[in-house]
Amino acid sequence: YNAILPIFQEKTMARGRYKQRWHTEEQFQEGMKRYHALVTHVDEASKHIVDELKRQGIYNKTMIIFTSDNGLMLGHHGLAGKWHPWEESIRVPLIIYDPRMPQEKRGTTDDSYTLNIDLAETILGAAGLKPSPYMQGRDIADLYLERRGNAQNVPWREDFYYEFPIDYPGSTALVTRKWKYVRYRGMKHQQLFDLENDPYELRDLMGSEEVKEKILPKLIERYNQVRAEAEYSAGIPIPACVKQEKFYP
Repeated sequence: YNAILPIFQEKTMARGRYKQRWHTEEQFQEGMKRYHALVTHVDEASKHIVDELKRQGIYNKTMIIFTSDNGLMLGHHGLAGKWHPWEESIRVPLIIYDPRMPQEKRGTTDDSYTLNIDLAETILGAAGLKPSPYMQGRDIADLYLERRGNAQNVPWREDFYYEFPIDYPGSTALVTRKWKYVRYRGMKHQQLFDLENDPYELRDLMGSEEVKEKILPKLIERYNQVRAEAEYSAGIPIPACVKQEKFYP
């Protein structure tokens, strides 16, 4: 991991917490035991919620969305914390129980890119309410309900813009099916990973002249496009106090 860890990470909170919590075999084993004990607890608590909904007779009238606000590094890449562009940090679980879901869709998986900005629109859609024009997501039910009109004709996203604009350090990225292009806030450091052939992000390809010449320009062009879409959704720019070049490298 250290071979591709940016040098500025060595003095960050994430690196310090790694050394405190995950660095040795004993620390790792203890941390993983505690982590999965919490996962088991959440699983049991979720069962109690479902049982209570069934007891009240409203289970078949209730949408249940199980997800998380972030992943956790758990020592991977020599880091701790949850504010990184690595897959361990940005990937989260998403399970949806929706009484409207067709029988053939229940119990299946879907690898479409869904984002946290989709959750509010999904809940509003289930309630029969229109989303605010300020919202940037999409109703996830479009993936499993037969729709008429625009929702049926608009393809689902194949890439997305990631950002964490706070100094831990902050970062932004374009994530596609194959590539992840990362920029770090306030620094000239960039990273590029081939997610198809390197899903654990162990080989930074920014050192490859061939990749930089043939692949990188197109990714930067798309990065700028999705970044602009995120900033100017609904025609309203982000506040001046937030939009600073150091936040958006």
